[in-house]
Amino acid sequence: MEQIQIPFSIPMTPEAFKSNKFGKYNLRKLIDMKDHYSDKSAVEKILINENPIVYEFWENEYSGPGRGLSLGLTCIHPGKVGKEYYQTKGHFHVDNKGDEIYNVIQGEGLLLLYSKAGKQEEIRMLPGSLYYIPGTMAHRTVNTGISNLVFVSIWPPFIDHDYEIIVKNGFPKLVVEGPDGAILTENPSFNYALLKTQT
Repeated sequence: MEQIQIPFSIPMTPEAFKSNKFGKYNLRKLIDMKDHYSDKSAVEKILINENPIVYEFWENEYSGPGRGLSLGLTCIHPGKVGKEYYQTKGHFHVDNKGDEIYNVIQGEGLLLLYSKAGKQEEIRMLPGSLYYIPGTMAHRTVNTGISNLVFVSIWPPFIDHDYEIIVKNGFPKLVVEGPDGAILTENPSFNYALLKTQT
């Protein structure tokens, strides 16, 4: 992957990241996300006719001298699978290494966090706000709005990610459509005991 020349300046929009070929481009369609939704029948029903884009992101890992910073941009499309909103896969940072910062540019959503020690948090995401994510907490972002949820992320270079435990266990809470918008419900498939086997 061709590295971005430093210093640089780039508008914080998906169009700018795409046109500048900023870092590695990643695309997540519903077929890639099918294990991350609780309503499996809703997933299969959608996939009969289409395979929509759930989210896309650009990542640029710093590989220059010194410590440096890696950064990227994520764009979660609006939509639902059954009653569950479009979301990222979510992950832990391996060995709890590397805190992360999000800065929301557009849209609205929820940031879901939980630790293997049992701590949980759900934080509303709004444009112009900054979010600090400890390296000890799994994190997932959910688009609860009607437009794209776009945010910039900054992290220390070359953090390893654990997606597998999320596939097996999910997050403690699901974000679903309620009578007046998004609500949080308990995930019946989540089991903290499973996390103890991963520590």
